[in-house]
Amino acid sequence: MTSKTGLLTAVHMANIASTLAATRKYALGTLYVQLHPKIKDKIRATAFGKFIARVYQSSPIELGSGVDLRFIVSTLKTNDFSPINRKIDFLFFDYTVATCETNADFSKFYNESEVVELNNKPFTLDNCDVDDSIQKSCKNVVLGGTFDRLHVGHKVLLTQAALLAEERLVVGVTDENMIKSKKLWELIMPVEQRIAEVETFLRDIDPTLKHEIVPISDPFGPTATDPNMDMIVVSTETARGGAKVNELRKKNGLNHLQVHTIELLDEELTTDDKEDKISSSNRRMDLLGTRLKPRTIGTHLRPRPYIIGLVGGVAAGKSKMAERFEKLGAGVIDCDKIAHELYLPGEHCYQAILNNFGVAVLNDDKTINRKALGAIVFSDPDKLDLLNTILWDAILERAKQRIAVLYEKENKQIIIMEAAVLLKAGWQTECHEIWTCIIPQEEAVKRLFERNGLNEQDSLKRIQAQICNSELVRQSDVVFCTAWSQEFSQLQAEKIWDTLRNELNL
Repeated sequence: MTSKTGLLTAVHMANIASTLAATRKYALGTLYVQLHPKIKDKIRATAFGKFIARVYQSSPIELGSGVDLRFIVSTLKTNDFSPINRKIDFLFFDYTVATCETNADFSKFYNESEVVELNNKPFTLDNCDVDDSIQKSCKNVVLGGTFDRLHVGHKVLLTQAALLAEERLVVGVTDENMIKSKKLWELIMPVEQRIAEVETFLRDIDPTLKHEIVPISDPFGPTATDPNMDMIVVSTETARGGAKVNELRKKNGLNHLQVHTIELLDEELTTDDKEDKISSSNRRMDLLGTRLKPRTIGTHLRPRPYIIGLVGGVAAGKSKMAERFEKLGAGVIDCDKIAHELYLPGEHCYQAILNNFGVAVLNDDKTINRKALGAIVFSDPDKLDLLNTILWDAILERAKQRIAVLYEKENKQIIIMEAAVLLKAGWQTECHEIWTCIIPQEEAVKRLFERNGLNEQDSLKRIQAQICNSELVRQSDVVFCTAWSQEFSQLQAEKIWDTLRNELNL
């Protein structure tokens, strides 16, 4: 079902929370909010920063978490309404329309919209708890950030900057060179997409400004060289950056920027594993165990059993995640265990390994010493390719046999095929979808030392011989990360399990 778009014009600011809540029954996807431009005659635009921040922070509670709220600030700078360049389904008012003579001019932009009066109060401008101590606006305002999947914290930052800017707003968006220290950076959207989202948001809330949204590959971006800047907007978390910018500008003979600092918003509902502030990191953690891509139905595979390829780097927690799904009701095929079987004497692969790697890889009991074999292949890509050629086809064939048994004899409708090499081996064509486990490289090194006694150098050899996390994520439908508590990993598993069972009508 297509979500609806609403535009709320408000004058009763003290009641804004209940007004927002009254729009909830209209099943909105996006709600634009503006204060009537006559309010500008009483209070200057820059005084509304904290009020707008409170509106944004309360919006997930009043509207529901799925509604995209956008607070229009251009009406606080001019005497006119600014038309929104998209279809508006509902025009909401928190007063009776007949009591305000300016609504006729406003409604001409939206003559096909349904008018909804959310209460019967007359048009009277409320006194509002605003912060009139905020410094005056400036011609040119700049700010920077990652801006991954715009959340209310980003919206507050961008909206405050738009309120303070008179002519030009410059936004630096960190590119791929600057994101790798971020939590779950592999899930951060491409910089081009983040720039486009920021640009659309700013155009929505204040089309009167000149917007310059640019990628930056260092912490300073255009602030280091642009003489036409007057103010930088920072959060309490990045306040030191504002001071650093001014130190650099002084060295470069540029003017000193005013620094406007915005307090970070607290996260209302969180877990022990998350930060207690509204952040992009928390939003990316929310993506774990959810679909990153729409489910597609391949025509070359039978609908049942539904086969999921579970991949991930060494020590990423694949086996534990597979155990979780097994307890939830899935059938599980462990391709690493199949490989161990194929190493046993009497197997075709056993003899092929001896023929190619010699008796130096044998234990005293004639079984293959996997640690010795691993030391050889992880130090020589060609030998690793040779071992893969020996094993991969045999592993897949035996996995298919066991999938058939799980489905036909045990009635397992969903089967997890856990295989670290699945993508390299090209087995994704045998799966309905791909799920992956990732962990940061430093955590993988730590686990390999604790579990296998490997030193950092040997651990890195194993990690770097595998597909990197960002490529795993790119090829996956669902992503998990086991870097936090067992409880949080379980929540990730249960989230996608419930989603998939509903999709398959199981």
